[in-house]
Amino acid sequence: MLHRALAIALEVVGLEVGTISVLDETINKLVLRAQQGWNGPDFVAPGQGLQGLVVETGEPFVTQDVSRDTRPAVQEFRNEGIRAMALAPMRVRGHVLGVLGVMSCEPHEFSPQETSFVPAMADQIGIAVDNARLHEKTQRRLEELVVLDNVAAEVTSGLDLEEIADHVITAVQQGRGFEGLRLLLIDREQGVLEPLGHEGQTSLSQPRQGSLELHVGEGLAGWVAENGTAARVSDVAQDPRCTSGAPGAGSALVIPLAVGDRVIGVLHATSGDLDAFSAEDERLMTTVARQLAFAIENARLHQETEWRLAEVSALYDLARQISTSLDVQEVLDAIVWSLKQAVRCRACSIALLDPVDEVLEIRAAAGIDDRWKRDFQLKLGEGIAGQVALEGQPLYVSDTLELDDFIFFDRSVRSLLTVPLSMQQRVIGTLSVDSDQPHAFSEGDERLLTIAAAQAAVAIEKARLYANLEQRAKHLAQAYAELKEADRLKDEVVQNVSHELRTPLTFVKGYVQLLLEGNGGPLAEEQKEYLSIVAEKTDIITGLVSDIMFLQQADRMPSNKTPVSLTKLAWRALRGCAATAEKAELTLVENLPEDISPVAGSEGRLLQVFDNLLGNAIKFSPAGGTITVTVEDAGAMVRASVSDQGIGIPKDQQERIFERFYQVNGSARRRFSGTGLGLAIVKRIVETHGGEVWVESEEGQGSTFHFTIPKYQGTDA
Repeated sequence: MLHRALAIALEVVGLEVGTISVLDETINKLVLRAQQGWNGPDFVAPGQGLQGLVVETGEPFVTQDVSRDTRPAVQEFRNEGIRAMALAPMRVRGHVLGVLGVMSCEPHEFSPQETSFVPAMADQIGIAVDNARLHEKTQRRLEELVVLDNVAAEVTSGLDLEEIADHVITAVQQGRGFEGLRLLLIDREQGVLEPLGHEGQTSLSQPRQGSLELHVGEGLAGWVAENGTAARVSDVAQDPRCTSGAPGAGSALVIPLAVGDRVIGVLHATSGDLDAFSAEDERLMTTVARQLAFAIENARLHQETEWRLAEVSALYDLARQISTSLDVQEVLDAIVWSLKQAVRCRACSIALLDPVDEVLEIRAAAGIDDRWKRDFQLKLGEGIAGQVALEGQPLYVSDTLELDDFIFFDRSVRSLLTVPLSMQQRVIGTLSVDSDQPHAFSEGDERLLTIAAAQAAVAIEKARLYANLEQRAKHLAQAYAELKEADRLKDEVVQNVSHELRTPLTFVKGYVQLLLEGNGGPLAEEQKEYLSIVAEKTDIITGLVSDIMFLQQADRMPSNKTPVSLTKLAWRALRGCAATAEKAELTLVENLPEDISPVAGSEGRLLQVFDNLLGNAIKFSPAGGTITVTVEDAGAMVRASVSDQGIGIPKDQQERIFERFYQVNGSARRRFSGTGLGLAIVKRIVETHGGEVWVESEEGQGSTFHFTIPKYQGTDA
């Protein structure tokens, strides 16, 4: 198409030399794609030479006679025998795709029609190139979708790993024509990559040559498996990672198979040609690998589910039998017989540890001769069972004849699996299964036996624990009753003391005030100062007594709940503490919308909540700080917040600050004074209103106290 277009352009302008260069974005160079009478360079970078200048500026370039043109860009053509030329960018949607050039070996005066025709022809060629590229891209995408559709159909057709691998390899090779493609899965225990499907063959027609098993980290496939990153190598001979490539491979593409952050294998494609794999191939293979990884994981999960189902059935039988009796011996006998059938072993036994003599003795067994039960006695650390009891870890002897120090109680035993019976990290015995065949037990058997051992240990301790728990419950009930009575007496004492203190404090405050007013005679200035201190401290004690009395009565809600505006209460509280805040050099900020619904409660007690929270905020805020009060709608509740920029509260103490008399720093040398009752009163009032209070705080960054109160429903009474 490009050669035909160039011939037409030259014929129209009547010239004999021409070129069409197309921009290849993958290498960022102009590539000569069509020529006539030209021996120029095959590649030109944008910005270099006259063609590069046209790409960079996006503007046509015309010269009638190179020998008389002083522009530097035309100098390269003086030695090429070119005397006149017209170059135009091939533009599509504002982008330059290449350059059309028509040239003459003699001076040529381009007519206005020719100077208009060349750019127009260049744009038409650009549109054709763009359409061809889009068509090619669409075809490639269609091929990819066909491959992905075939792969999706294959990976969902069954749960057999070998069949899945074979079908996917076939689908990809038929769709993309890869010469070699294989699937390698990671064996975590061995740390190797093992082939799956067609026994690891490198193509559909060629059998496997040599071992494809690689250690993770070895070769290109091992590197991808270790790092979880795709690798596209244009020449395997030049890549140091390709130490174990397929014979005759020139290039390779390896994609990890990952489930989440876990790599389970790789897809390994090879070709005898160099640079055989494109970015589109990598994208396609990445999608295939993602589908394949999930299919493999599903197949594995299905297989594991089948195993676990058998385990669960056996464990269900054990649990059912354990729950039928509190007689330890009956339960143990049922366990060993059930496990003997579930594991299909020669014999199963449970040995318990005598805590005094530290000797293991068989207490229940199935498939073991009675004389072996009597003779079996092992000290801690002695024999397989003694080692398990000492170390608290399972131990599997796959072939007893391979152990020189194996203690035989029965010569027919060839494999032995023993797990500890443990309660709260204390070994109380062992559970064992054995077989007259070597290598008789699997990881699944060990897992099943370990769970069964936990159930057996529970059965052994169940009867004793039942009695102990029953006795302990009685003691706890009695202790709880005593604590409730003690708490009631404490509250009663506190309330009585508070009542008794209020009257004398009132007299003390009154007489001190009379003395300060001169009713007892003239006072020296120093005496007045001392009496002022007495009056101040009396006020503090009186406030403490009032808080205690208030706290004792705070949970007695009025019988009738009235609609209360938290917005108005917050405004009143702010006005009430404005002078104190100004004296402390603090700024009060209010965010109090007027359209907030009223809440149900007591106006006086809710005002006390705002007063206490604002008092705390002022006390713990540094000069120059800001205190913000916010009231906002919260669904069925109204939420109020008081924020400060003070010292903050440590995370581990944010729950305790609402306890009575609790101080964040309770030492005698603490920086801030207070009784620790303000927040306790806030909590009691809010909770008696059916709300909730909490704090959000960071040390050194201030605190925000929130509380919520239910909205007034009109029927609250």
